[in-house]
Amino acid sequence: MRAAISFSRTAAVAGLLLAVAAFAAADTVTVIVRKTSIRRDRQFYAPTLSEADFGDPFGVVAREKGWVRVSTPSGEGWLHESAVTAKKAAASSQGSSGAVADGDVALAGKGFNPQVESEYRKKNPEADYDAVDRMERLEVGEKSVAAFVHAGNLRARERGQ
Repeated sequence: MRAAISFSRTAAVAGLLLAVAAFAAADTVTVIVRKTSIRRDRQFYAPTLSEADFGDPFGVVAREKGWVRVSTPSGEGWLHESAVTAKKAAASSQGSSGAVADGDVALAGKGFNPQVESEYRKKNPEADYDAVDRMERLEVGEKSVAAFVHAGNLRARERGQ
């Protein structure tokens, strides 16, 4: 009798743990920018552990102060919440050619699409879109960021700040 009660308790605890694990695993985010860094810490200039591309899904481990801790095949790291969404990001095949660029989908996910851009261009004809395109093509490597942080005598915030 005692063994049956002990087994029932063990089964109940195991079932509860499985339910909690399933609930936690259900919390995922999807990358909504072309490319982003999964960082070691919750800072934009923290070392990059790996890169994530538009549409990549990740399981959420934790959320803290605008950052999402995610699990990856190589471990855990941090993504800024502005680079992800809880919704699944997917390209549709609307339009005459049937093709949609990842960049268009990423912008649309943030509320900026060709129609919004067209309206903005009409209202702001002086805007220099070539400059925006040049800025979008800029890439700054980890070594350059580290040199900038060092030259500026920038210090990492303490955890929790």
